[in-house]
Order: sequence, then structure tokens, then C-alpha cells
Amino acid sequence: MLIPITDSAAAATAKYEIELALLGGDAWRLAAPDGGGGLLVRGSYELNVAWGKLIFAWWDESRAQSWRVTAYEVDGAGMRLALVRGFAHAPLLLTLRDAARGDGREPDRSGRRRDYRELLARLLTAGRGGARVRRRGAALAGGHARLVLERRGEVILAVGAGAGEAPATVDRTVGAGLAWLAEFNARPEADGRARELWLCLPRGGARTALERLSLLTADHLGARLVCFEVDEAGESLAATRPAAQAELLAARPRGLRWPRAGAAPGRWRDRILALAPGLVEAREVAGGESYAIHGLEFARVAGAAQPSDAGLARLASLARELAFYRSAEAPDRRHPFYRLRAEAWLESLLRRDPGALDPALDGRYVYSQIPAWRGEDRAVIDLLAVTRRRRLVVVEIKAGEDAELPLQGLDYWLRIEQARASGELARRGLFPGVELADLPPRLYLVAPRLRFHRTFAALARCLAPVVEAYRIGINANWRAGVRVVARERVNAPESAMALN
Repeated sequence: MLIPITDSAAAATAKYEIELALLGGDAWRLAAPDGGGGLLVRGSYELNVAWGKLIFAWWDESRAQSWRVTAYEVDGAGMRLALVRGFAHAPLLLTLRDAARGDGREPDRSGRRRDYRELLARLLTAGRGGARVRRRGAALAGGHARLVLERRGEVILAVGAGAGEAPATVDRTVGAGLAWLAEFNARPEADGRARELWLCLPRGGARTALERLSLLTADHLGARLVCFEVDEAGESLAATRPAAQAELLAARPRGLRWPRAGAAPGRWRDRILALAPGLVEAREVAGGESYAIHGLEFARVAGAAQPSDAGLARLASLARELAFYRSAEAPDRRHPFYRLRAEAWLESLLRRDPGALDPALDGRYVYSQIPAWRGEDRAVIDLLAVTRRRRLVVVEIKAGEDAELPLQGLDYWLRIEQARASGELARRGLFPGVELADLPPRLYLVAPRLRFHRTFAALARCLAPVVEAYRIGINANWRAGVRVVARERVNAPESAMALN
């Protein structure tokens, strides 16, 4: 049954569940009742929440589309989305199926999750000091199992993700658990405050959680964080400890790939940049260069390949169209060129003018899209900058509601702090002529002021004080120019908690 999207909270939940489902496959076949469709691959689609509406955009080499999702259903075989675009278009029901599975159907996911929750209940109550299950909670969005336990009169919350879940679902367990803990302990005392949060993760899949837990605290919630690894096949469970902060921060950064300074321009670069002067941006990518306008890529030159004159003429036409529609003054704000890749657009504005975010930033040095590992997946650090007082700043940007914003920012902050502490930044030639301050980076969490997820404050407050984190709210019409309208420290000052 399709679930209607009626408000911002429903839109954010739908975005979360659809994205998690999409992460379960590398390619998805799209089928519409009129026979239209295509193939959806990773990196060719985007989901954003804007003013209570969920916008689904996807593109390929020949076209781009942007629709509003009014209802959705996710099941074991794929998903169905009810879409509309504007007032003059009839609704469209789009079906997505994992291309790797063909027409086959995977085992019932809800049944598998129920089985996992029951296994978790047995394991957590066996030999755990007399713990008993008080209540089996409804599954959290995204498939996390929830249990309310009691041991010697104290309440314990347990949240877990099974081995069959996508890696992104497993990584989100920490955030889902902390948000639940904050909500639970804000209730009247009649139900009892939880004194521990047990995070249950698949054996061998707890790396991201353990790193995060080293830099998180629930002291202000009156609770302790405990992590378990679950072996579902062997039906066993073992407690595991995160590394001490000092040990974690001194470790070498894993999987970072730094931008090359001063890459030699190809002979066509100046001609492509001249297609829309002041708007086209060139960026080094694997094997060549990418060209974009306000974060939307329109050309890529690989290796020694050179575009022909005819190809350059087509690029000129495309660049003119992009410059026309990808503008704050665009006459059609439903056009795909306007709506696609909003975060990349916002990032490009801040990269060009970091002073709009913070006048203390040194505009000479702003590095963007630094590839890094987050959990087991490749990800990118949005922006890395430095203040005029030589303090590093990690900037994580969201154009819409995203529950993971504080913890994604934490992951990237950790990689940069490890690189700073090990001298990696200097060895790679970043920030030439700047002797970086011997201080951890600041973390800027940036989004339009009214577009922070409802759980943002609860999660951000759990960041350890060593992570100097700030919520930076910008104006809703940022495409016309970025202005900071709200700025605040989101976690306790350093003196409130000593390092482990």
C-alpha cells in the first residue's frame, strides 16, 4: 500500500527509506504504465526535501527529469513511487526493480527483520545480568530493530541492524539509536529514563560505529553507550569497545585522496571555460577534467582526448542553456537544470566565496570534494578550508533535511584531524605558505535555516567537545547569494568533558 507524503516529517522519512532501498542495488530498472522507463544507476539520481515536498530527480546522457513524490511503497522486490510535476501533468506511478535480480523477488524483508529482532531479544537477555524485554518497539525507519529492556530496575534501550541490511543502514544505527534515546528520555518520568543505549551491529560491520562512539557522548542524556557485535549464524553476541579518543585521533587517515595542486591545463580548458565566463568551473577527476556550472557537470575531457569543433559548438549551446536555467533568476524553477544537484550548487557558491559563510576564512585556500572513506563506502568531504588564524575548518553541506548531517560531518572531521596530526596535509602540499595551528579542525554543519532535520539538535549535542561543531543556518534563497542568518555552537565546550 502506498504511503502518502503529507508534511515535512513524512517527506524526510520517505527520503530516508527510499535512499536506503536504492543503496541495496547498483542499478534499478524504471517502469511507467505508459511504457516509459530506463535504467537508474548510482550517481544519476537525487532526493531532496524542499518545503515539505520530496523531490526525486534523475538523469542520463540524453535527458534529465525532476518530479515530486506524493506517495511511496518499499517492499522486498523494489519500490513504487507516485509522482507529479506541476499542475498540468497527470500523476505518474513509477516502479523500480533491482536490475541485478531481474524479475525474481528477494525473501520477505519484514519477516527477516522480525526474525532478527527476536534473535536479538534472546541474545540480549541471556547472561546479561538478568535483563528482560519490557517492550518490543516498532521498527525504526530504515529497518532498525528496537527493544526496551529492564535490568535491576534500570531501563535499557537496544537498537540494531542485521547482517542482511545495506552497509548504509548499519552505519545509521548510531544516529537512529541516539535520536531514539533523546526522545525516550524527554518523556515523563513515569516510563523511566533509559540509563544505557545498546547498539547491536553485525560482526565485522561495526567499524564506523566504533569510530563514531569514540567521539560521541550521551552523558547529558544520563545514559551510557555500549556496542555489541552480533554473529547471527552462530547466534552469539560479544561486547566491543571503541578506541580511546587519543588513540583514534593519532591513527593515520584511511583512504583519503588529495587534490593535486596546480594540475597542468589541457589546451581546450580555456575554450571550455570561455563558454560561460565566470560560471564554468574545472575540476580534476580520475583520468581527466570535469566542467560544471553551479555544480552541474556538463562536460568531461578524458586523458589526451580533445573535443572537436562540432563538439565544442554543442557544448556552447548546452552551456548557454545551463547558464540560463541554473540561475537565481530562472523563469522556470521546475526545470531540471534548476532543481538538479542543489547541494553541489550551494557548494560551488561557498567555494567561490567562503567569506559569505565565515569572514574569518582565508579565501585563497578552499579544497572541495576530497574523496574519503566513510564506513565501507567512498564519500567526499564537501569543503576543507582554513581561517586567517591558521585553524582548519571542515564544512559539511546539506541543501535539505538529512538526519545524518552531524554524524557524516563527524566522520569527515575525524579523517582531517588524523591527517593534520600526522603531518599529511603538509606532505601533500596543501595550504602552501600556511603553518597550520596545532588545534583540531572546526566543524561547520551548513544548511538553509529551516531545513535542518528534526533530530539535528539531539544528535549534534552528542558530539564530543573536542569536536568544535557549529550549526550554520543560511537564507532560504541562497541561490541569489549566501547569507548566514543563524550561527551557534551545537555541543558542549571543551572544558565540559576531558579526552578519554
